[in-house]
Amino acid sequence: MRPRKKGQQYEICYRCPGYTKPIYERFPTYEAANLRIAQIEYEKSIGEFRPPKQTPIQTKRSQKKFITVSELLDEYVQVYGLNHWGDSFLSCNLHRIEHYIKPYLGNVAVKDLTTHDLDLFYDSLQDKPAVVLKGHKKTDACVSRSVIEKTHALLRSALNQAVIWEYIPSNPALRVTLPKYQPQERTVWSASEAQQALDACTDPVLKLCMLLALGCSMRVGEILGLTWDCVDISEDAICAGTAHVRITKELKRCQKDSLAALERRGRSTVLLTFPEWKQTGSSTSLVLKAPKTESSVRKVFLPKTVSMALAEEKDRQQRTKEMLDSDYQDFGLVIAHEDGRPYEERQIAFLLRKLTDATGLPPVVFHSLRHCSASLKLQIGGGNIKAVQGDTGHAQSRMVTDLYAHTNNEERRRLAEKVESDFFQKRADTQQEKPMDDAVGLAYRLLQENPDIAKLIIATLQKQA
Repeated sequence: MRPRKKGQQYEICYRCPGYTKPIYERFPTYEAANLRIAQIEYEKSIGEFRPPKQTPIQTKRSQKKFITVSELLDEYVQVYGLNHWGDSFLSCNLHRIEHYIKPYLGNVAVKDLTTHDLDLFYDSLQDKPAVVLKGHKKTDACVSRSVIEKTHALLRSALNQAVIWEYIPSNPALRVTLPKYQPQERTVWSASEAQQALDACTDPVLKLCMLLALGCSMRVGEILGLTWDCVDISEDAICAGTAHVRITKELKRCQKDSLAALERRGRSTVLLTFPEWKQTGSSTSLVLKAPKTESSVRKVFLPKTVSMALAEEKDRQQRTKEMLDSDYQDFGLVIAHEDGRPYEERQIAFLLRKLTDATGLPPVVFHSLRHCSASLKLQIGGGNIKAVQGDTGHAQSRMVTDLYAHTNNEERRRLAEKVESDFFQKRADTQQEKPMDDAVGLAYRLLQENPDIAKLIIATLQKQA
C-alpha cells in the first residue's frame, strides 16, 4: 500500500473486515498519508484494526469548499466516472482531462469560472497542437472541432456535478458558444461495390471478417472476439436455416490503468487477458471483454454463404492444430493467426486498406461494412427496422435509421427511374388519352342538345349504305 497523488492531495486505499468495498482516504501531504499507512499496519498486527470514524466523503466536504477545476475533475472521475463509464470512455476522458483541460483551466477556481472564460478557452483550443497518444502517427494537426465538442461535453457534465454537490450555484458551460462542427459523412460501399470487394479479396482472414460484417452486421471487435463455442454451424442447422452465432464478447486493446481502476470498483467486464507477446512494460492489454451494452449481447442467424465459410475455416484450423500440436496457442478464436494468436483491429484495417488500394474501390474503414450491412438489410427486408435492429444490437431503433441506413448513387439512380416509370410516364399516357375522351363527350352532349342533327347524321349514313 502506497500513497498516490490525486490532484493536490495523496490518497491511500485499503480493505477492512466487514466492508465489501475498499476504503479510500486522502491527506494533504505525503508524510500524513504514510503515517496513516503505518497506523493501519500496526493496528492489523495487534488485531485491533478499525475503519476511520469519519467517512471519506465527510472529510472531502470540509476540505474542498473552494476547489479548482483540476481538483473537481479528479473528484468527478473518482466519484462519478468510475461508477458509470466503461474502460474505453474512461481512457478517452482521462486523456482529454490531462492534455486539454488541466493545462489551461486546471488552476482556475470553480466558483470563478464563467461562460466567457469557457468561450475563450474553446476558441483558443482550435490553435493548440493535438496531443497524439503513444503508438499513434504524428500529424502536426491542431485540436479538431470534434475533440473540442467532446471536451465540452465532459466539462459540462463535471460542472453539473459541481452544481449538485453545491460547489457552484449554476453551470457556466450551459450557455457557451462552441466552434461550429460539421461531422463528415461516412463513406459506405454500395451493394455492387461490396460484392466486388468480396470477389477480389484473396486473403482468407479478411474475407471471413468481411462476410461476418456484411452478413451479420457485427462490429470488428465482436468478430475478432468470436469463439467457436458461440457458433452453431452443424449440418442440420445449415440445412434448416437456423445456423447462428451468439455475440457475447468482444476483443479490445485497453489501457491498463483504466482496467485496474474499474477492477478496484468491482466493475470490470474483462473475461480474458491475453499474454504480451512482443513488448514488456506496455501501458495497454489485449483482452476479451463483455460487449459495451446489454443489447449488444444477441443471437444472429447466418446466411448460408457465411455458414459454409465458417465451416471451412474450422476445418482448416483443426488441421493446423494437429500439425503444430503444442505450438498452437488455442484460445478458441474464430479469427486467429496460424499459431492461434488473436488478430487485432489495426491488422484487419491494414488488410482492408491493401484491398481498396489494389481494386480502386472507395477507401473505407472496416466499421463502414456494418453500415453497409444495415442498409442492405433494410432494403432487402422491405424496411423491417426491428429485425435489422436485432442483428445490429442497438438499444434504440432510431440508431438504425439515423446512423446506419445509408443511401448511395446507385440506389438513387434506380429510384429516379422508378419515379419516371411510375409517375411521369403514367401521367404522359393519361394526357394522351384525355383529348379523345373529351371529343367523345363533347359529341354526345351536342347530339343530346340537338336531336335534329342526330336524325340528319343517321339519314346520311343510311344513304351511304
